[in-house]
Amino acid sequence: MSFWFFFKLGFLIIYTSICAGIAYFIYNGEKIYYEPIYVMKKVGEGKDDEKLVYIHDEFDEFARKDTPVNFLRLFFGAMTITLFKFFASFSFAVSLSIKLFSQLKKKEEKKEKFTKEEIKENIQSVQTHTNYFLRFSGIFYSKYRLPDEKIAPIYQKYFGPDYKIDYDGKFSCYICNHTSFNDILLAMAIYGCGFISKKEVKTNPIFGKIAQGLQSIFVDRSNPNSRKEVLERIAERQKEYLNGNPVMPIMIFPEGTTSSGRHLFKFKKGAFSALLPIKPNIILPNLNRNFHLGCGSTKVGINYARTLTELYVQTEFIELPIMTPNEFMFNNFSSYGKEKWEIYAEVAREIMCELGNFKKSDKELRDSFRYAYCMKNNIYVEKETFLKSYNK
Repeated sequence: MSFWFFFKLGFLIIYTSICAGIAYFIYNGEKIYYEPIYVMKKVGEGKDDEKLVYIHDEFDEFARKDTPVNFLRLFFGAMTITLFKFFASFSFAVSLSIKLFSQLKKKEEKKEKFTKEEIKENIQSVQTHTNYFLRFSGIFYSKYRLPDEKIAPIYQKYFGPDYKIDYDGKFSCYICNHTSFNDILLAMAIYGCGFISKKEVKTNPIFGKIAQGLQSIFVDRSNPNSRKEVLERIAERQKEYLNGNPVMPIMIFPEGTTSSGRHLFKFKKGAFSALLPIKPNIILPNLNRNFHLGCGSTKVGINYARTLTELYVQTEFIELPIMTPNEFMFNNFSSYGKEKWEIYAEVAREIMCELGNFKKSDKELRDSFRYAYCMKNNIYVEKETFLKSYNK
């Protein structure tokens, strides 16, 4: 037998092993979300006051509702398209990271600020690179606006009967519901914007450089004292963008964590504290497909890896008109909060729920961790009990 025979055989064995490893990595990380897990939950003060609950219904906001993960399907996807999609899409990510970060470093070394033309060029570059990244990842989206006859009654209910629907006026930032890591890519492809990101992202050799080049704002979640500073930086960026200064726009995901695409969590303060006009958007992961983008509690890497095994995934991106807070809103919906930003945030959530057919939920990031803990240990843990151990 010739050398080339053994070379091809060795290559096939290695390639098959890599694909099997990818499939197992995804399958092992996702299968628990589809397993029928029933646990006992205490419902009263008595010793025997317990009932059997289906854990995925208890945490419906984070639970997956699509077709259960299948190892053979994952393996076939990995064998045929995954590696090609990965290398093709990441080539655009690497190219974008080099372009943005090198430009940022040159500006910092020369102590120069970006011009409006440079910002415009960067936005176009981000949009182009990210659209190619999405296409080679197999993620396709449709962007559209809802008809005015559907929008106007809801906006005017919260902002007054004379409120004008405006898509193209001045605003301070974008906001959107959060379903997965892919939301960031969609926003970059459509708007070429930066983000509010946890500081750990900054050290990523590719996406960290992109985030810095996008002039993203980084948050240290482990340091409570940094929250005030971050709020100030967000407000400052909002004012700069609203006033037409040469800065990258930012997208804020006010929920602070990802859902499975059917709920909206309570909005956090960041986008609303300055009480400036904002531009809301809605992402609707296609819940009718075999696999949809809403990842819930699934880890980012596993969720994206599974995306690469699919031939394609569809999602919808809905652009909503600008929201501008006014006295009508503050006076008529004062029950929504003690502070003005709370009223503004809740009104924004109400509008997005009505137009996106979302359910409201008061769960948060730590509930996502609690869900994963309950599944892994096959028990139900009350929130207060979990938080005591979580905060240690």
